[in-house]
Amino acid sequence: MGVNFVQAIPVDSGSVLVSASVTVPPEKQAILSAPYPGQLSQMVVGVGDQVKVGSPLAYFTSPQMGDSRQKLLEATSDARLAKEALVRDNELFKEGIIPQSRLNITKAKAENANAMLMARQSELKAAGINFDGPKNKDAFNSYATGALKSPIQGTVVEAHNLIGQRVDTGTLLFRIADISTLNLEINTSGFKSMGIQPGDEIVIASRNAKAKVTGVSRAVSASQSARVRASVEERGTLQMGEVVNATIQTKMKPKGQDKTLWQVPSRAITSWKGQSAIFMLTNTGVILQPVSVISSDDDLASIQAPLSSGVKVAVTGIASLKALAQKDE
Repeated sequence: MGVNFVQAIPVDSGSVLVSASVTVPPEKQAILSAPYPGQLSQMVVGVGDQVKVGSPLAYFTSPQMGDSRQKLLEATSDARLAKEALVRDNELFKEGIIPQSRLNITKAKAENANAMLMARQSELKAAGINFDGPKNKDAFNSYATGALKSPIQGTVVEAHNLIGQRVDTGTLLFRIADISTLNLEINTSGFKSMGIQPGDEIVIASRNAKAKVTGVSRAVSASQSARVRASVEERGTLQMGEVVNATIQTKMKPKGQDKTLWQVPSRAITSWKGQSAIFMLTNTGVILQPVSVISSDDDLASIQAPLSSGVKVAVTGIASLKALAQKDE
């Protein structure tokens, strides 16, 4: 029949099995998109490269960006002339040559010119483009080409090589993350989340890592799942972006968990007459035992059942055992 058995392991009634996604805190990552319609002229970095604040990532060319630079120079010139006019009219007003109304008009023009200058400066600053680098001048000598700068220090985790291709405003070009700090994002059932609270420890045995719960959503989504957030304290071999199996050691026992929990392989769980069940080995043979599944993932399941210490459960040959159980009815 090919039936194999493994021993069921008693576990703390506060243990909850979950799947967790390894992420980076939002404040530790940045996404760079195309600031204008244009094209990448040259890539400077690739995936996995370390960058500092202000490091060039790629050279970007855009006629619209050239227009913005022209408007900035015009606004700079207008603001300078308006400031000079204001200084001149202030002197003329003190000497009684011009009226107060003339001075007020000059002040308003100076304020408007300064506001326009700030707007043009903010536009190019928000674009994250550097035009002053010597490499930019030597390599391209183009008024419409500038270097995309990294806003944070970290690692390039995404780099879309679109050299020569036209891209629209908002097209994703780079994603940078400081992977020195990792988080866990967990979606679990509302029932499981009732016993989870900030401060609970999370163990990721397969990665030799540990984390601590920092937040629990007390509202479930449309898919009836609650969200748990945790901060990784011992990263082990965790990598950003992977999905891992984890165990939350809850301090508060969820309602309804008054019995001992047992941990068994998930493949040991079968369905019998609409209820979860296992086949366990006893002194008199193999018997079918209904169970309540508290939590499970692809590998392990936590169950409630009246089991005795050292009991073994079937993990292979389940179909054959179910067939025999149906004959015995």
